[in-house]
Amino acid sequence: MRPALAWILVLGLALASGAFPERAVPFQGKTLTGRPFRLSEYLGKTPIFLNFWASHCPPCLMEGPAIGAVYPRYRGRVLFVAVDVEDDPRMARFRTREWGWTFPVIVDYYADVARAYRVRFLPTSFFIARDGRILRAHPGLLILEDAHGRRVRDFLTPGLEALLGR
Repeated sequence: MRPALAWILVLGLALASGAFPERAVPFQGKTLTGRPFRLSEYLGKTPIFLNFWASHCPPCLMEGPAIGAVYPRYRGRVLFVAVDVEDDPRMARFRTREWGWTFPVIVDYYADVARAYRVRFLPTSFFIARDGRILRAHPGLLILEDAHGRRVRDFLTPGLEALLGR
C-alpha cells in the first residue's frame, strides 16, 4: 500500500472513531436567564431536540429563525434545548429573543457539553428519543434554502416527527 493511501486510511479511521455518542450524555448548567438546568431530569420522560450553536456562527444565524418558527408546533411534545458554545451570553440573549426561543438555552462557555457530545463544528443537532437513544445526529444546517430564500431541504421537521413516532 502506498504511504499516502495508508495515511488517509488511518486518518479516516481516527475520524470515524470520533463518532457521536449513541445515547444522550446527561449534563447540567445554567441557562442564559441564570436558571439551573439538568438534562437528566428529562431523560426517560420526553423526546429531546438538542441544538449546539453560537451567535458568531453564520450557519447558526441562518437556522436560528427556522428553529424558532418550528418550536411552537412541538412545544409540550418535544423538549427543545439549545447549547450556546463558547459565546458571549449578551449576544446569545439578543439572538434568542430575536428568534423567539423561549426554551432552555444552556451556556457552554468552555465547550464542555459540546466535547461530551463530540461536536466538531456548529451548528450540530441531536434528536434524542424518550429513552435517551440518539436517533439522529445532524452536523450542519437543518434547513437549506436557495438564493431566493425558498426552502430546499428540511431536516428539522422529519427529525422531530421521528421523535414522535410518525
